[in-house]
Amino acid sequence: MTYKPLRMNPGDAEAVVRTEVTRPGQAPVPIDYSMEKTPEGWKAYDVVVAGVSLVTNYRDEFNDIVRSSGIDGLIKTLTDKNNKGTPAK
Repeated sequence: MTYKPLRMNPGDAEAVVRTEVTRPGQAPVPIDYSMEKTPEGWKAYDVVVAGVSLVTNYRDEFNDIVRSSGIDGLIKTLTDKNNKGTPAK
């Protein structure tokens, strides 16, 4: 992973950390992290991989679910996805 030069001023509360993942024989993949300075330290609030924003991608997906199934359908979808990641008891 290569970190690109950071462009920000010392007092800025937001920054974009630009990186590039390189693999032998393949094109580099740019990954940018949108960061915000909080009282607890710097926090990432979006990741853009090869020009595709994770936040925008999820927002579009959530909007589609709300349009087709309502807010209850979105809550059920998110609950089902969260439960898939939970180990069985």
